[in-house]
Amino acid sequence: MITEPFTVDYGAKRTLRFEPYVIDSYVREDFLSVIYGHVERNVVMSTAVKMEDARLYRLIEKTAISICKAYSPTKNYGITKAEIRAAILALINHYKGEITNE
Repeated sequence: MITEPFTVDYGAKRTLRFEPYVIDSYVREDFLSVIYGHVERNVVMSTAVKMEDARLYRLIEKTAISICKAYSPTKNYGITKAEIRAAILALINHYKGEITNE
């Protein structure tokens, strides 16, 4: 997981903002498993870990948008899209470590 907020300019109109996903309640912990499940169902990890940075950030944004449309996490749980992006990035980085360590 990331510990400091940061932004990424990947060539789109707007920069992506990433904020640490802080687990300070059961709701946030449960929603993290929802995020991970959604990513595992909709992203081919073996392809994602090989992507160049710009394509990877587009994929992260597309996935974050689909999660927000499906679950409305900001409205229902107070979880921002920037936090969701960070959770997705952390999961992809976790898989990168597993694939490169094989």
